[in-house]
Amino acid sequence: MSTNSGDHFDEMNKLIADVNTRDKNEAETRHKIIDFVLHDFLSWPKNRVAVEEYIKPGFADYILKKENSEDQLFIEAKKEGIFFELPLAHNSSETHCYISIKKLLSNDDIKAAMQQVRTYCFDTGCEFGCITNGHEWIFFKTFEKGKRWEDLKAFVIRSLSFFIDDYTKSINTLSFTAIFDNSSLSPLLSSSQPKDRNIFYPKDKILTYSHPINSNRLASTLRPIANHYFGIISDDDTDFMDKCYVSEREYKTTYDGLHSLIQDSLTPYFQEYGVSQLTDTGKGGNLGGRLTKNLKKGREGEVLVLFGGKGSGKSTFIKRLLHHTPPRWLKDHSVISIVDLLKVPEDKETIRTHIWKRLVETLDTDNILNSERNIIIENLFNDRYQIALKQNLSGLQHSSESFNLKLNDLISQWKTDYLYCASRLVNYWGEQGKGAIVVVDNTDQYSTDIQDFCFTSAQEISNRLACVSLISMREERFYDSKIHGVLDAFQNSGFHISSPSPAEVFKKRLSYTVSLLADPNRRDVIIGDINNDFVKDCQVYLQILCNEFADQASPLTNFISACAHGDTRLSLDLFRSFLLSGYTNVDEMIAVGRWNFQIHQVLKPVMIPTRYFYDEKLSDIPNIYQLRSNRHTSHFTALRILRKLSKGTDSSTPSYHSIATLKSYFSETFNMIDDFEKNVDLLLKHGFIESNNRLDSYSNNVDSIKITNYGLYMTNDLAHYFTYLDLICTDTGVFTEKTCNYLTEAARKEYSLFTRGERIERVKVRLERVEEFIKYLEIEEFRERASFNLDMPLNEMFSFKAMEEFNSEKTRVLKSARKQPNKQTNGRKRVK
Repeated sequence: MSTNSGDHFDEMNKLIADVNTRDKNEAETRHKIIDFVLHDFLSWPKNRVAVEEYIKPGFADYILKKENSEDQLFIEAKKEGIFFELPLAHNSSETHCYISIKKLLSNDDIKAAMQQVRTYCFDTGCEFGCITNGHEWIFFKTFEKGKRWEDLKAFVIRSLSFFIDDYTKSINTLSFTAIFDNSSLSPLLSSSQPKDRNIFYPKDKILTYSHPINSNRLASTLRPIANHYFGIISDDDTDFMDKCYVSEREYKTTYDGLHSLIQDSLTPYFQEYGVSQLTDTGKGGNLGGRLTKNLKKGREGEVLVLFGGKGSGKSTFIKRLLHHTPPRWLKDHSVISIVDLLKVPEDKETIRTHIWKRLVETLDTDNILNSERNIIIENLFNDRYQIALKQNLSGLQHSSESFNLKLNDLISQWKTDYLYCASRLVNYWGEQGKGAIVVVDNTDQYSTDIQDFCFTSAQEISNRLACVSLISMREERFYDSKIHGVLDAFQNSGFHISSPSPAEVFKKRLSYTVSLLADPNRRDVIIGDINNDFVKDCQVYLQILCNEFADQASPLTNFISACAHGDTRLSLDLFRSFLLSGYTNVDEMIAVGRWNFQIHQVLKPVMIPTRYFYDEKLSDIPNIYQLRSNRHTSHFTALRILRKLSKGTDSSTPSYHSIATLKSYFSETFNMIDDFEKNVDLLLKHGFIESNNRLDSYSNNVDSIKITNYGLYMTNDLAHYFTYLDLICTDTGVFTEKTCNYLTEAARKEYSLFTRGERIERVKVRLERVEEFIKYLEIEEFRERASFNLDMPLNEMFSFKAMEEFNSEKTRVLKSARKQPNKQTNGRKRVK
């Protein structure tokens, strides 16, 4: 609706008053009514509506077009004198209703008009039609798979009063925004309206659902190592930074079925803003070159922006470039101030004070402010001192007590004037041939308004100190921000950093921790005095994992690389869960000295590291089969979205797909708009898909999306693995109480067998449970295949692939269970 919707509301009232009789047959009057309703009231842009007028027959055609110029809705406008004889209303106040097409066709004028519209629509493939004389409007579907057209219902507007009396409904169903952003015509005219179905959750009836699982026996020793070396690299650990930083930011081949991982690259949205891809040569790439060039040429007051996705390593890159191992010229000719806002509260005054106070602290590397008074005055405050001699200190003997007391007070004031101190410190370094580089880091934690404030602060720093400022931002946070216009003035000042290869990150860090354990002095600092045999076990365990990441076909490498999708922080979190979990069979691995991981040995430690049963709310890995909506919903919506995005694209460089087109498909085919939106939100939040502006939740600001590594991995592999289905089935809402009861009883029985240490019987129960769950999914998918007339070969059904994969895994799972002896852990049998 346009901004002057109130005016149009009043105009509609006037129009109704002007045309309250049926004796006006002039085409001009008719078109005036229809044009006002479509273009002014419903906000249909004229450039999206084609008009073809036929004078002799006495009607005009309005054709609402999609973005690709295909027909969305065909409207035949009859003469005003030809009115439609409709069945009587149920009451005098009824402005709209549903009437079966069969009943409407009993009127010859309506029949002729509707059949004429259908003929046109059949020729062009248009699904929706309408006939109107300006007063009455009849909207209908021109065809529907598996249905007789006469049995469908039409949406009938009895009079123009509908647009006033039912204003909200008219806008929510027929406005341009409703039709194209919310795909409103399909639910308005669909013959298969949403039906409520009861949803049953097996986990609600399982008393032991929150049962915890103990960590493995090496966990207490490895936890400090995991926290220190598999997290953010600290500011003071230069050796770790030097040996474990990964400059390589291009993904290589990682697992079968996907030729290469999708590159975490610059999106089209940011290319339009002149943002360039950062090539990290180990010396900061083009960003390092830009900083160097600015200092050499004395460029003042520039703000540079480092963009990167969540967990892409922006802070680590900055620390390495400017703090740990700066290029030689920068090291000799610059002074660096890194202002980290990670732990600063979201308050403008607090942030501003912190920024300028931290600037002074980091610029004062020579500790001048804590030196003797004469040194402070000589190096920093001489300008104000000279003025004070003429004013505040005038007439006082330099050796007098009054002079010294007053001067001490002035210096104390000057020292707390952080803006002044910062400018004087920059001047001090400038006299020594060093330019200042100020970094404002971790602004992406804040709300939009505060991020705008941080960017403005970076501008203020550059202008006041005549220095170069560098601010780091996440792409999606930038889109949310209001600084677009500001950034236009800084074209070509943005740089995008891609995330490093997860496999390379883990190989380096694991090698580093193995070497650390071999050095008693370094080891004791981190983990204290530990028995040598225990240390050797830890070394063997970590080396096995290191070797695993060197194997590009490893399930562990595949899973961590795919699930993180450019988020190194997330991949480290997942790995720490895996490293310490009680499901990770450290004793057998150490006994053998090497290990080839199977997918189930990776999934359980990551998905449920400390629990016996899976709970989506507590897991980093979501349940792709979960029912997301209370009404019209499906187990397969998320997978259908991923399949749509993956079909017909190069797996290494997938293309973006319009959200509006996808929504229209799910609306027209399944009538599941709410379910579609909730699943898109989940897929964005967990990184299965990526938006063109890197927003990580669903909103109207998301224009287009593409599939990610994680999405391809889920739809091609993970969704069909026995272990994944085994874990999520008890947490999945199901439509049949019988299935729910079966899954509940199977879970209870399995847990009972677990407490008694009966491994083989427990695995058999799990296999039977997964098979039953897949059969349930198969029934649901066949039901939807028939209900929605899906033209889908059997071998493309999700349940078909899941059952096929299950049958191939079944024998291997049982064989693996028979090979492994039961293990006793802290009085409990260890579960596998």
